[in-house]
Amino acid sequence: MIVFRADLSPQTGLRHLRRCAWLASLLKSRNRVLVCCREDKKAMKFLSEKNVLFSLVRDPGTIEITEARAIVFDIDPFSGQDGILLDKAKKSGVKTVQIVSAAAQLQAADVVVSPAVQAENALLHHKFRHFNKAKRKYRKNIKNIFINLGDPLPYRDLRRVIETLHRLHYKMKIAPGLNLKKADKRNLMKIYPGIHFCGRSESPARAYFEADLSLIPPGDEALEAACVGTPALYMPSDKEQEALADSLAGKGIGVRIPSLADFSVQTVRDAITPLTLDGREQMGAAGRALVDGLGVQRLFKALKEKGIIE
Repeated sequence: MIVFRADLSPQTGLRHLRRCAWLASLLKSRNRVLVCCREDKKAMKFLSEKNVLFSLVRDPGTIEITEARAIVFDIDPFSGQDGILLDKAKKSGVKTVQIVSAAAQLQAADVVVSPAVQAENALLHHKFRHFNKAKRKYRKNIKNIFINLGDPLPYRDLRRVIETLHRLHYKMKIAPGLNLKKADKRNLMKIYPGIHFCGRSESPARAYFEADLSLIPPGDEALEAACVGTPALYMPSDKEQEALADSLAGKGIGVRIPSLADFSVQTVRDAITPLTLDGREQMGAAGRALVDGLGVQRLFKALKEKGIIE
């Protein structure tokens, strides 16, 4: 059995849990899989809609691993109880895999996958690799912006972002977060006619591909935008993210914009105006060269070579 260990968190929302559920679904045809998550009503609702076996636990250190061949940790931050589970796996001869995000601490796992360090290892939905090769044309004038600021974004903050971009006459497609209720969506569509929302289960690959720019946090979303060749506007939420946004901008695949506290018509206009057609084409080409969308295949190949999966 392959055990996936992930949680819903206030910082990253469902991102890690969603990734593990998807990886488990890809492996379940030839491997027994189990997704283990801390007890949480939203996590339970999400996992119950997925066609994978899951277990909710109070204490990750007590997870039963006697039938496990490997444990895949996708945790940020890595808790003390997860450290206990990692030590228990090593003493029992169970292989361990860690998926490391930009802010996560490296652990002594047998296999480490770090998309933040090696972008080609980004674990993206299979649709991204198709759009990586698809022919696209960049508009002379920026028209469409895809907003994917993560699950934890409150309604009032999302509305502020939409209001600002609406005043600049941009069309928007939005990936709704966990905190956005159906009534909130209806209210936003009524106030701002023409905005659209992605389905919660829909891969955002096409939404990124069809946008002229993406408005995202400087995290895993940056690799998604890069893969399909869409220049990004990185909105940091803290000092650590500011440094990460500057690092990503240095790769030539996007630009840093002010945090939400300084997000205004003028600051956004100042950030977007320099993004000429030639500049956006160069950003798109750099992004596609950096991330090809085949990270999952590379991970599975490594796991097969170590005898972890069939």
